[in-house]
Amino acid sequence: MKKNLRIISVAAAALLAVAPVATSVVPTVGANVVQAADNTITGSVVNNSNAATGNTAANQGTTTNIANAPTNRPFFARNYEAIGEATTENPNANVVRQTVSIKVGETADDIAKDLKNLKIVFHPSVSDTKTTAFAPSADEVVKLLNNVTFETPKSGANNGKQVVKTLPNGDFNLTITGQANNQTAAIQIPFVVSSSSSATDTTGNPVISYTVAGQAGKNPVFQVAANSQFNPLDFTNAAGDEVKFSAVQASGSSIQASLTATSNPVDTSQQGRFYNVTLTATNLNGRTSTFTYTVLITSSQKQTLYGNGTINTYNIYGNNALNGSTTFKSGDTVYVADATKTINGVSYSQVSIKSKADAATSNIWVKTADLTKPATPSDTNVKTYPVMIDSRAYDKNGNYLGHMYYAYDNIDIVPTVVTINGKTYYKVANKDEYVRVTNITGNKRTLTHNAYIYWSSYRRTPGTGKMYKGQTVTTYGPAMRFKNGKKYYRIEGCRNNNKRYIKAANLSAAQ
Repeated sequence: MKKNLRIISVAAAALLAVAPVATSVVPTVGANVVQAADNTITGSVVNNSNAATGNTAANQGTTTNIANAPTNRPFFARNYEAIGEATTENPNANVVRQTVSIKVGETADDIAKDLKNLKIVFHPSVSDTKTTAFAPSADEVVKLLNNVTFETPKSGANNGKQVVKTLPNGDFNLTITGQANNQTAAIQIPFVVSSSSSATDTTGNPVISYTVAGQAGKNPVFQVAANSQFNPLDFTNAAGDEVKFSAVQASGSSIQASLTATSNPVDTSQQGRFYNVTLTATNLNGRTSTFTYTVLITSSQKQTLYGNGTINTYNIYGNNALNGSTTFKSGDTVYVADATKTINGVSYSQVSIKSKADAATSNIWVKTADLTKPATPSDTNVKTYPVMIDSRAYDKNGNYLGHMYYAYDNIDIVPTVVTINGKTYYKVANKDEYVRVTNITGNKRTLTHNAYIYWSSYRRTPGTGKMYKGQTVTTYGPAMRFKNGKKYYRIEGCRNNNKRYIKAANLSAAQ
């Protein structure tokens, strides 16, 4: 059977929202896409020579285990699930539910690795186990991303490697196709452009800096007391030192620039948790810079050390942090004292394996940064949504954590769909917690009959009229049974003071 994996060039349509919730503006297959040269990218795939025995590439298992696999056409799959096919009614159905970040200075090798880690596999048919994994080389990445400019530095850390020089102004999709039996399957991979990397010339950008107790800071990780007041631009750390942020128009300037917190999820009542705060500075020329720092909330319970491998300790004498004889390793838990100490711009925390009281008198310190998990690229791409249905918080294995996120409260989430035990979730930003997708961004459904919007079993919602067959509406959570015995879905626009429900019998299955 002849099959190949053909690449279509980038479709540079800007995404307005994350692809998995089907609200982005992306091109329909075959429309607004410029096809590349008609050649087979032989180096971009990994052929599985053992496929005939049932083994397949990229951790996919046998084709028969792929959920939603079509029976009449070739298809792509990821995480044991077939990727949908774009249609006129739903042109976003073939968008991969995972983003790839890209920024100036990043190597083509790193981008190739990110694409390989998506573990996307092409299947010629539902019965053919000879699959092909999408794994382009660095050279092929440069060819595929024809709206990105690459260069090859002659010195430095990336000497000889191709790195990103310039990027388009907004996020974009890479469309790839696979062909078998004279049929074509196409999917789109969303690329997210780093907002701080849209231009290589940053000499005219504003500069953000901070001080701790009046001294210039170097390590932007801070510990604050539980239940304390928190201002993201000016706060007091657990040691009682003032941490203050400011911005100037450009490097060398003394004129202040505008500075605001564009992401501030800090909740000081959540003991032991850490949060990433993002600040944005804007100068008089409209140029911007961003700065992200981490805040750890003190706790009376043991806290995890997240450092990479062996974690060094320090003994502090006056204003000197000397290497200690004790070491920890990643994953160890310790009690952490409330106070911190900043030396040469680096924050240190007192720790003990015995008790919190013992930590307060200990001369064993670790860098406060070792008590926080580094922000991942996905955790910096945070969006805020209202919770539309009371939603349980789950861990990464789908276990209920014992607390809720309540309806109509805002929540910061990483807008990449994660599948756990066959169900879809969003990760809560800067927490190891997950919430159901259907409770946050909902599901699109089509009206199968004309319908009214209800406040309760027998009362229609004031100010709303009839909705008509064929219209689409977003529903949240499962259908609810009202006092009249009928089931209803909560729909878009619903709030405590503006109840909106439609009878489940008038709606199609989720799209």
